[in-house]
Amino acid sequence: MPSAPVLSQKVLSRHSLRGKITLGYYAVAAIILVASLFFIGELRTLEARVVLGQRATDLFNTVLEIRRFERNYFLHHQAADLAENGRYIRLAQEMLMANRADFVAIAPEERLSQLHTRLTRYQGQMAALTAVDPQQLDALEPQVRQLGQSVVAIAEALAETERHQIQSTLVSFRTLLLGVILSMALLIVVIGRVLSQRVVKPLKEMESSVAAISADHRETLRPPSNDREILSIIAAFNHMLKELDLRQKSLMRSERMVSLGTMLSGVAHELNNPLSNISSSCQILLEEGGECDAATQRRYLEQIDQQTERARSIVHSLLDFSRERAFRKEAVLLRPLVAQTVGFVRGEVSAKSVVQLSIAEDLSVPADAQRLQQVFVNLIRNAMEGLGPQGRMDISAQLVLASEPPVGTALGEGCGKQGAMVEIRVTDNGPGIAPDILPRIFDPFFTTKDVGHGMGLGLFVAYEIVDEHGGCIAVQSTPGQGATFCIRLPATDASHNKGALS
Repeated sequence: MPSAPVLSQKVLSRHSLRGKITLGYYAVAAIILVASLFFIGELRTLEARVVLGQRATDLFNTVLEIRRFERNYFLHHQAADLAENGRYIRLAQEMLMANRADFVAIAPEERLSQLHTRLTRYQGQMAALTAVDPQQLDALEPQVRQLGQSVVAIAEALAETERHQIQSTLVSFRTLLLGVILSMALLIVVIGRVLSQRVVKPLKEMESSVAAISADHRETLRPPSNDREILSIIAAFNHMLKELDLRQKSLMRSERMVSLGTMLSGVAHELNNPLSNISSSCQILLEEGGECDAATQRRYLEQIDQQTERARSIVHSLLDFSRERAFRKEAVLLRPLVAQTVGFVRGEVSAKSVVQLSIAEDLSVPADAQRLQQVFVNLIRNAMEGLGPQGRMDISAQLVLASEPPVGTALGEGCGKQGAMVEIRVTDNGPGIAPDILPRIFDPFFTTKDVGHGMGLGLFVAYEIVDEHGGCIAVQSTPGQGATFCIRLPATDASHNKGALS
């Protein structure tokens, strides 16, 4: 009984591309071998026919020699011609007796017996001519010649029959050869098709899976077959995808930490107002606590409570932004989220710069609020860095019916989508983006800043998050006239009922 390793090796050989290809080669080799053996057998049959035809031809030629010396004898009356005639008669008889079994395949037994009988009678008549007076030969010549002609006719019929059989065999062989070649070609094509289905199809499915992964339709590859090589490639590819995903998440965490550090200055500015109000109210209560009435004290305490709640909300938003959590879509109101983000990064913009929001209060989009805020942080901060003292930034959002991708350099899964989409635009009047670097701004680690002032991941992370939401991000810019970033995200049902379509 074979051991387990041997059995497993046999199973693996059946479930492997190499085993299937080897099996295909064996099948083709077997077909060629069987066809070759068949052709060898047919060639031997043809060879036997040719040999038999040669014997029939030799018999016919011998009979012709008999008649030649017969004619010479009647013309010249020389004993040598009669002797040669007798020698060829004996030779014909020996050929007929020695190859009788072969000649039966050409002519019936009765025909061969008739040839032998007439040849024997002819031999007797020619032998009797030695005792006849030369002057009587002319009287016997017609009888001898008639018998000789009958012998020639039978021998010629044998040769002609064999020639026809050889020709028929050649025609059959040619037809058979063509049929076998066509059958071999058909079988090889069938084997090739089967082999293609078993070998090429899994590779095609792998190609489709890789294309789906590149379009973010799935996270891992599924094995299209149980072939050992395919399973090995799938395992290695999935391991690579896992490592890439870990590294990408690490990069996004790093970018979020950079954004978080930037937002701290804005948070400090935002916290300064409620803390100042709390401090002022406390000072008034401390100084006038014994003099003011209960209603005034209550009013100051309510102000302290309101400002404390405002500060708590700011800190809560900051903590929510920095907290690591799984991707989760929910209906997100855009205006509060954008306004909060502007407040966080407001410390980076000049006091004279203007940030204008044109977003309906009830316009929402299905998104992960934390990740979407990361997009706004990156885009707004990117725009603010180029704004001068008189800078202006317009942030607008509306529901649109998309029929084609937005104008400009567009990236993302949703660029080809049609129908209701929420379109968000971030426009500034800064210096704009040079045409030679515009196609590269979404590349990871691409930056025009000095070393130590950015990793070049902001816009790349923004693109990744938008693509993760099934949306599209595009940019158009003219140097000296600012830039416009356009984001399109799939709309919710609520968005269909709120906000005007443009």
